[in-house]
Amino acid sequence: MHLANPYYFLLLFLIGLFILLYFFRKKYTKQIIPSNLLWEEVLKEMKASSWLHKWQNNVLFWLQLICLLLLMLALVGPYFAKEAIKGEQIIFMFDTSASMAAKENASNRLEESKAAALEMMERIQQNQSVTVLEVNDHPKILLHDESDRYKVSAAIKDIELSYTHEDWQSATELTASLAKEGKTAIHIFSDGVEKERIQSINSFYVEVHNQEQEKPDNISILSFGVSKNGDGVAGIAMVENQSDSLKTIPFQVESEKTVLYQQEIELQPKERKIIAINDLPEKSYYNAKLTATDDYVIDNRQTAVFNRQITTMYTDKEMNPFLVKGFEAIGLRVIQMEDKTEFLTKQDSIFLLSGSTLPENIGAPFVFFFTDGKKEELQTEIEQSEDELLLHVDMKDVFIASAIKQTMESMKPIVKSGELPLIQKGEVNNQPAIFIQFDLKDSDWPLHPSFPILLYNMYQWLSSQSNYVGDFQPLESRTISLTNQESDWDIYNENDQLVDSFSMEDGFQAPKLPGVYQLTNDSELLYFSVNLDDREKTIESQKSFILNETQLKENQVTKTESDWLWYVLCLLVLIILCLEWEVYRRANRV
Repeated sequence: MHLANPYYFLLLFLIGLFILLYFFRKKYTKQIIPSNLLWEEVLKEMKASSWLHKWQNNVLFWLQLICLLLLMLALVGPYFAKEAIKGEQIIFMFDTSASMAAKENASNRLEESKAAALEMMERIQQNQSVTVLEVNDHPKILLHDESDRYKVSAAIKDIELSYTHEDWQSATELTASLAKEGKTAIHIFSDGVEKERIQSINSFYVEVHNQEQEKPDNISILSFGVSKNGDGVAGIAMVENQSDSLKTIPFQVESEKTVLYQQEIELQPKERKIIAINDLPEKSYYNAKLTATDDYVIDNRQTAVFNRQITTMYTDKEMNPFLVKGFEAIGLRVIQMEDKTEFLTKQDSIFLLSGSTLPENIGAPFVFFFTDGKKEELQTEIEQSEDELLLHVDMKDVFIASAIKQTMESMKPIVKSGELPLIQKGEVNNQPAIFIQFDLKDSDWPLHPSFPILLYNMYQWLSSQSNYVGDFQPLESRTISLTNQESDWDIYNENDQLVDSFSMEDGFQAPKLPGVYQLTNDSELLYFSVNLDDREKTIESQKSFILNETQLKENQVTKTESDWLWYVLCLLVLIILCLEWEVYRRANRV
């Protein structure tokens, strides 16, 4: 313990004067009294409480002396000395990438980093401010120049893993814009930061706290993919043993909770092995898994999408040449055939059909142009709704003389004139379909710039209609195409637990945990997957280091005053004063 104001010990002179005055207190004088009857009663009471009366004459002196000593100690200012953190401004940067989920002691690397930062918070001074940043794929400021220790500690405790890949370039540039030259200390909590990655802040005092791990135990699926192979599907996976010991691990491929393939693989230390998988049944997606209990389980799975890319369109000889040339211009192969029955059963293609009635049992996505039937002239302006087919398309300036009124319950009108539908989309026989209900001969539509754009939007929508939405990285925000743009959607994980809900107005953001998820509303069930960034499939760590160690030597605070001791001493003085009053009251009563 140290003293902030030792010169207040001079008050000992006044305390000594108080003791001296006690010796010159008033003396009792001898007095002759006629009777001692009352004194006998007093003596009886003194015998009943002899210990109390023995001290009662001197207890006031001792209490007053203790009060003076405690007040002097309070003025002296005792404190506990401990080393404080350098800098007037402290910046904490926390890496929340996926690799920080690796096991470290009884928790993970992020929790160990948070514990180290909270321990440092105990040494923060009142004249120091703290800024907290989270480093992920989009670094952000959690607190800025905050001097309240409790708020800073609460913000640090609330930091969670994002499972993304950290962007140190953006994070250090943001930090450099906040830091003050010669007054700022930057503390980075991560696992793999090297000097080359933080060049934007290499002129400041920087202390990097890497969570070092000498022998990480990790098995990882580095890559996994599938492709068409004759009548089936073939897959290939690359697996790596990043540990220093031999591993024998079960490997399996599943889809929709059904195991399609399984095998035990043996991996030597630091070995990479390619696993070839043949004759998988055709599914929308495939989930590869390693059943391993290593230090980093998050990279033990990978999802691959089986994407049937449609590049061919079939049509008949009567199809309008503007449409054929338009689809060929966007890179599709358009095959015109004499008879519709020759191509209506073909797989992995899109059909362009025309006429007055739909053929039966259409087995692929299609666009149908109504060219025959009773036509009605347009009486009102053309209206279009907000739809992905009409992205960057303006139909209001298109001239359309007449259209055929043909409405089906399963179809949604997206362009209409009054009650007359002009373009509809939906499903027919469980196949995505688009109805164009006017003849191109009765319109100037092919002359508008929006014509090829709408054809491209048609192709994208027809070729992507499946129950698999796509593959995402953790917390990735992306515009997705859903048939129902108005209803709310729920996201469930593989254990059928609700993860999140969203509307198309709010936008879609993928969950942070890798895995396969269900996307559902009242009537539809879709799937999507979340996979780690390839750069997050290793848990190798770097050593901690310090940059510009002597830069803040003059600004370093070397003591921490303990204000609570002053309050404790004053509280004791108050308690003793209360005791003194009680002793004085009892003495007067006697």
